[in-house]
Parts: sequence; structure tokens; C-alpha cells
Amino acid sequence: LIRATFPRLRITDAQGGFKALNRRVADEVGPLIQNRMWFFDTELLILAHKRGLKICELPVRWDEDRDSKVNIFKTAAEDIRGLLRMRFRRS
Repeated sequence: LIRATFPRLRITDAQGGFKALNRRVADEVGPLIQNRMWFFDTELLILAHKRGLKICELPVRWDEDRDSKVNIFKTAAEDIRGLLRMRFRRS
């Protein structure tokens, strides 16, 4: 969905792994983020991309939590709403 909505944003996994950014980027992009739930990191990446900031993906080892309480349908709906908001947002 991210690639279909933002074809120039070349990332393989917006919500997996970890995000690291310097203070300047945090100060510039952080206040613009509206979502404080699961879409937060996708919004961070989209905003950084729109501002021409460098995004680098590095592999990490991930151990899945089989006891996760994530509601996949609610999270997917939140992602779709967020992507549409970001796609048609000005600036």
C-alpha cells in the first residue's frame, strides 16, 4: 500500500525494525507528525522523504512475539486512513 500510494518512497518495511534520526531531523519532522499510534513511523518516513531527507534501511534481527495483541484489522484501517491523509495532504 505504501509503494502504491508513494511510488518514489523506496522502503521495504515502514513499521518494522527501529528508527534513528538526528536532533535536527527530529526537530524538523517530529512536530509535523499527527498520528501517535501504529502509523507514526510510516508518517515519519513519508514526511522525511517529502523533505528530501536521506532514508537508509539496515537489517536487524527480529524475534516475533507470539503473544502480540495487535489487532491487524484495526491497524490496517489506521494505515489506510493515514496513507490517504498523507497522499492528499498539501506540502
